[in-house]
Amino acid sequence: MAETQEASVGYMGEAWLGNPTTLYELNQVKSFPIPGKGQRDQAETTHLKSPNWRREYVSTFHADSDFDVVLNSRPLSTTDTLLDTAAGDDVVRPMKLVIPENGVPVAQVDLTVRCLNYERGEVNIDGVMEATATFRVVTIGAIVPYVAPGG
Repeated sequence: MAETQEASVGYMGEAWLGNPTTLYELNQVKSFPIPGKGQRDQAETTHLKSPNWRREYVSTFHADSDFDVVLNSRPLSTTDTLLDTAAGDDVVRPMKLVIPENGVPVAQVDLTVRCLNYERGEVNIDGVMEATATFRVVTIGAIVPYVAPGG
C-alpha cells in the first residue's frame, strides 16, 4: 500500500469521558495529546558473563502515562460538572479520543482513565478562561478506525 502521510490539523477532534460508564462528549475541547501506554521500566540483570560486555535488562512495569485535555472553561456546565466529579473520585472511567484528518474523524483510541486533577483556569481581563483536566491511563488500546457513537 502506498504511503499517504500528509500533514493535517486537529479540527473535529473529540474527547469523550464516561459518566461514569456511558460516554459523554466533552464540550469546547481545544487540545489533547494522543496518549501512549507509558514507558516500560527496566531492571538490570547484568552478570559476570553477560555477552559482549553489554549490560542486560528485563522489562518490568509500565510507568504511568499522564496527559492533559485543555478546553474552554465554563463553570457549572455539564462538561465542567462531569470533570469536577471525576477529579473528586477514584473511579476508573472509559474514554475515547477521536483523531481527525482534514476535519473528518478517521481514527480513535479507546482507553480507561482516572481523572487526577481538574483546574478551571484563570479569570483575567482580556483572555479566554481555559480549563485543564489531567488524566492517568489505566488501560489503552491501539489506534483503530473511527466508529461513530451508536455505530
